[in-house]
Amino acid sequence: MKGLILKDLICLRKQLIVFTYVVVSVFVIAVMFVCSVQYGNIALSERKMLADGLYGAGFSMTDIYRMILALFMLLPIASIGDMANVFEADGKAGFSKVSSVMPLSVGQRVLARYITIFVMLVIGVLVDLLIAFVLSLFTDLVSFGDFFGMILSAGSLMSIYSAIVIILCFLFGYGKEDRARIVALLSMALVFVLFHLEKTKAIFMDLTMGTEDAEGPDGSLWMDTVNSLIVYIKDRFYLLVLLAIAVIVGSYSLSVVIAQKKRGVV
Repeated sequence: MKGLILKDLICLRKQLIVFTYVVVSVFVIAVMFVCSVQYGNIALSERKMLADGLYGAGFSMTDIYRMILALFMLLPIASIGDMANVFEADGKAGFSKVSSVMPLSVGQRVLARYITIFVMLVIGVLVDLLIAFVLSLFTDLVSFGDFFGMILSAGSLMSIYSAIVIILCFLFGYGKEDRARIVALLSMALVFVLFHLEKTKAIFMDLTMGTEDAEGPDGSLWMDTVNSLIVYIKDRFYLLVLLAIAVIVGSYSLSVVIAQKKRGVV
């Protein structure tokens, strides 16, 4: 299994290089952004807008700055989360013909693939948490507690996506990795819509027709829903973590069944 994991890491070497560049870039730009918000051009622009009366004295841009920074800091997880490249590399090299004669069961071969993919995702989450912790030491703009929940939630969602992609890659076979990515995204979106059908309809009305019935406390159901979602993923991140673990376990079990029925896929 160690050899298979090492082989997968070699297949991901280009993605690992990109990940390294993304981490360094995110950290540098995040530091520059924080400095600009507190002392630089962004701080000067905000004071000028306040002086010109573009928004009231009680209005604060801090929450918006935090949201921008939080979304930007999720790039490391996003850059390491697409692991269908491993399946593409295996298919091009015809590695399944070699792995089929290895003294390892199908379950062990599939497990090696899962270990590689989710260890990489864990590394992405840990790097993000480290960046958030370092930034929280120097500025009040970054609250490590808030960012902790958001980063773990993002990592959980990416893990769920990756688990679905793995199943679909085994199911569709080599050359269908792009289809697996699209179907995984559409499946997650469909599940979300089905569980929030009434809310989705109301948001659609709010965005398209602007009806009074679709308005929320802030005058926009869309913005009210976004704010509620942010609070949820920040405070209830443990639910997404538990859901991700359950999906990964189920994904592994199903992948083993598919791989056993479709010989020569791993």
